[in-house]
Amino acid sequence: QEIAEMRLSATQGNTLTLEEIVKIQEQSAQQSVQLSHLAVQVQCLQAEKEKLLEVMETLNTAHKIEVESHKARNLLTFRQYKDFYEEAKAATNQKYQELLNSCIQDCVFLSSKNAELTEENTELKRKLKHFN
Repeated sequence: QEIAEMRLSATQGNTLTLEEIVKIQEQSAQQSVQLSHLAVQVQCLQAEKEKLLEVMETLNTAHKIEVESHKARNLLTFRQYKDFYEEAKAATNQKYQELLNSCIQDCVFLSSKNAELTEENTELKRKLKHFN
């Protein structure tokens, strides 16, 4: 920018002093150094960005693997619980079916016994009438 100012000043007929020229050149040199420094910083930041992107990708992959692992464990736990539940349900159904069958047999037996006792009672009443 300073060089452009020197040229503009020269084309307009203005003359610069030696001190002004030296000052402009020093500023130009400082700006070149700053520009180089900024370029190096940009390169460092880009390299750091690339490393961070790689780390982030690695972490993302590890996270996906961990999520799949948790999902597989949860599904396995659910299947085991379901199998246990189904076995317990079948055992309970079997128990109550056996209890129901036993109750039905008891009912049939008691009904038969009741019929026998009723018949016996009727017979005893009839015999009692004969003795009176």
